[in-house]
Amino acid sequence: MTGAVEFVIRRTKPREGWLPLLLLVAIVGCVNAAVLEATWVPEDVVVIPATLGGLLLGTLLAKRPLSTFFAWILLTLYGWLISLLVLANLIPSWAALRGGWESLRPYWLQNGALFVDKVGGWSTAVFSGQSSQETIVFALGLGLASFFLTAWAGWQIFHHYRPLTGLVSMGLALALNGYFSGVQIWWLGLFVGLAALLTAVMHYVALADAWETHQVDYSDEVRTDLFMYAVVIATLVLALAVALPSIRIRQLVSAFQQQPAVQQAEDLLERAFAGVESNQPRRQDSVGGSGILPRAFLLGNAPELYETVVMTAVVQTEANLAGIHWRSLSYDVYTGRGWALSEERIEPIAANVPLPLPEIEATATVSQTVHWLADERLARYTLGLPLTFNQEVETLWRGQTDLVRVNGDSQTYTVNSQLSQATPTLLRQTAVSNIPPQILARYTTLPDDLPQRVRDLAQEATNGLDNPYDQARALERFLHQYPYSLDVERPPRDTDPVDYFLFEQQTGYCDFYASAMVVMARAVGLPARIAIGYTTQAADDDGVQTIYQINSHSWAEIYFAEFGWVEFEPTATFTTSHTSRSTAPAFAPFEEPVPDTSELTPPPLPEVEAVRPFPWTQLIVGSLLAGVMWWLWRRGQLPTGQDAVVWSYGRLQQNASKLGQPPAPSQTPQEFLVTFQDYLQRYGRFPWLISQIEQLQPHLAKLTSLYVQRRYAGDAQSGRLAAWQSWQNVKRPLWLLRIVRLFAKNKP
Repeated sequence: MTGAVEFVIRRTKPREGWLPLLLLVAIVGCVNAAVLEATWVPEDVVVIPATLGGLLLGTLLAKRPLSTFFAWILLTLYGWLISLLVLANLIPSWAALRGGWESLRPYWLQNGALFVDKVGGWSTAVFSGQSSQETIVFALGLGLASFFLTAWAGWQIFHHYRPLTGLVSMGLALALNGYFSGVQIWWLGLFVGLAALLTAVMHYVALADAWETHQVDYSDEVRTDLFMYAVVIATLVLALAVALPSIRIRQLVSAFQQQPAVQQAEDLLERAFAGVESNQPRRQDSVGGSGILPRAFLLGNAPELYETVVMTAVVQTEANLAGIHWRSLSYDVYTGRGWALSEERIEPIAANVPLPLPEIEATATVSQTVHWLADERLARYTLGLPLTFNQEVETLWRGQTDLVRVNGDSQTYTVNSQLSQATPTLLRQTAVSNIPPQILARYTTLPDDLPQRVRDLAQEATNGLDNPYDQARALERFLHQYPYSLDVERPPRDTDPVDYFLFEQQTGYCDFYASAMVVMARAVGLPARIAIGYTTQAADDDGVQTIYQINSHSWAEIYFAEFGWVEFEPTATFTTSHTSRSTAPAFAPFEEPVPDTSELTPPPLPEVEAVRPFPWTQLIVGSLLAGVMWWLWRRGQLPTGQDAVVWSYGRLQQNASKLGQPPAPSQTPQEFLVTFQDYLQRYGRFPWLISQIEQLQPHLAKLTSLYVQRRYAGDAQSGRLAAWQSWQNVKRPLWLLRIVRLFAKNKP
């Protein structure tokens, strides 16, 4: 093995040696660290594979007899390939690889379609003069720039021996990163120091190569001197960077920032990359927003929630509104701790202009006039997905056609919306394979650390059903078995709330039910998302619905091919829109859903494992008692490998020292015995100690005699048991005398 490793090292060793390559790797690591510290976007980790790929390919192609034109064609292709593979998530997992082509094809198709949809949504917003929160394009540019800068540095250093030409562009990029992000300047100082050292090394390599070509004799001391000068320069630069940590690049170029051309460029970049912002906390749920589960204001069902009116509405439609909700927005990213919004693009829509929604079948139109009363909220609430508004609104989208929410300025608005009227028969005829791949990719994603028992429970609840509608209805019916309650607490920190609700808490309100259904639906391959808003209420005699804050609600939406998003109501005691319309009341948000006896009985709820509080008190008390017992037992035992006579006499001298009478180095054992016995007589002023002192005398004499016999008479066998017994009779009185000395006013 050692020989094989040495062979590989010899075969792969660069002609310039390992030092230049290691220095270049350190420089690349410095650039990566600076970019990652800026935390531009969640996808900024693309710089790591991009820079490593650029370093490897640039260095390898620099060593090959290729023309510059052909080499850079290859580098360009590889740069795009690496960036796209990482950002489009096209590198298959082990599970997809084991599944063969049947798993790889949908994996690549869905992730590729989602990437194209994100780029298309960004392009639609930017080229129409609008703003976009999408960050994937910025991350793509970041990956490509990292790749080409690193490849260019490797090419210039190892092909042309021009380190400065290759490193200047990388240093400029590092300075721009600090200029726009405000990271500390010491990254740039470290880069300059390493660059100076690499330049010196490559300069020496070039000189040595020229000298050897012309057969010029030179001394190795030249290399040492050159390296020393380079190290001194690099150290000075690093020391300057560390000594001035508060200086920022933005401060150094503030005059440049005031230039009109720079300000115009910044305005353009801020509009195109509105979702890009440096120095953001790197969190798992940082994608577009924080989690919403559970919403704290619903906990405990405060009395004022019943009395707070949030809006009134007049609805005109011939459609059945049983189980339909006043919809505000949907969340698509389940973080394992809550829900978050992915990036959005913003597009204004003029009054009475239809929203560019995908065409779907089997819909009904609903007209609503809404008057919002609670606050100055911008969100527009509609029954189903909105089609047109009577005023200008601002729409927010995922990708190109996936509507997230609508904002407006007026507190009163009229909207026409569409409701799905697809029957169970139509929905049962759909297939997941016919759903757009970008929808599947976006809305079937689950955290890697989702507990496996959640996936297993979803499979058990769907019970092998072969169509998406029956699977969704099975999940809905299964969750209706969980009792509804607002009197619950937040899930423990760092606990998956869906797993906690399904297996431990087993009671909750709408946030728990809706999240559980969406996660379980995704676990069986159905595209699903959670929507929030309010439940519909019965209209009064004037046809006006009054919506209270207590009517705040969340529910699940499942996507069906050709029919779009369909609402499902997993929360117990709330009416589902899929209950037979001939038997369901028009408005019954707090009534039990009418059971469908034609459907299969859902499996029972999983058994709750008894959660017993950890017995910290008993554990601590028991540990203390065990420690005391062990200590007492060890005090009565001779340490392993010790001579009982020598050890017992040594313990006697230790206790004498603690009593204030240590043995003098010049004393013999007998002299120490006499001195110690005289010292003990001082405790005679305590009458109740006289008997203890008298009992000590013979054992002290016996222990001293045995020790003298062992040390000076050459007797290595006898006296062990007697010495041990004498020490047992001595240690307790000595311990008592130590306590007396500790508390006595006049020390003996």
